[in-house]
Amino acid sequence: MFSVKILTAYPEMFPGVLGHSIIGKALKEKKWFLETVNLHNFGYNERNSIDDVPFGGGPGMIIRPDVVEKAVNFIDKTSSKPSHLIYMSPSGKTLKQTDLMEFSKIDQIVILCGRFEGVDNRVIEEIGFQEVSIGDYITAGGEVTAQVLVEGCVRLLPGVLGHPESVLEESFSNNLLEHPQYTRPQVWTDAQNKEHNVPDILLSGHHGKIKEWRNNKSLEKTKKNRPDLLNKKK
Repeated sequence: MFSVKILTAYPEMFPGVLGHSIIGKALKEKKWFLETVNLHNFGYNERNSIDDVPFGGGPGMIIRPDVVEKAVNFIDKTSSKPSHLIYMSPSGKTLKQTDLMEFSKIDQIVILCGRFEGVDNRVIEEIGFQEVSIGDYITAGGEVTAQVLVEGCVRLLPGVLGHPESVLEESFSNNLLEHPQYTRPQVWTDAQNKEHNVPDILLSGHHGKIKEWRNNKSLEKTKKNRPDLLNKKK
């Protein structure tokens, strides 16, 4: 079973979105496992503090290396599985769909959620955390970003999606963005009384032509929104 353990100062933030929809259903059906480990349980003083002032000055506080080390050691002692360590950080490598595919094949991932101004770099390097970012922006902490990574992994697990073949056609699966999608009503009349029709080709029943149309639309969308992906495809 795919196992996820979260190192966080705010365990009450979980499961969060991971407890809902198909991901939450898979969790209840034990298709994957989630556990939170409270960093404050490994605090260094009577207040169970986990952070301290940065050397060299500067604003904010830094999560201490000894706190993180103790938390990781606790997981190692209480788990029968080896762990792949991930640190959610804006300084990390940008998360890609191919990364999610690789992570989803690992028996157990341990995700460290940063807070404040980050985590002491010594423990990141010494213990061997893989730094991962979900984009070029900053959030208040790693809990939300960790949920993004976990949801992306869980939906790839066998038996989680109702239609597993949809993974083959969605955005980034082949370095193209997904084609536009349409459903009922066939003619949608908006609030301004303007009619919008579904493209005729999708009503034709000609699967070969529909496939060709969808591929062309994927190319158009990728060229417009993410031309960098076309370079990768080449």
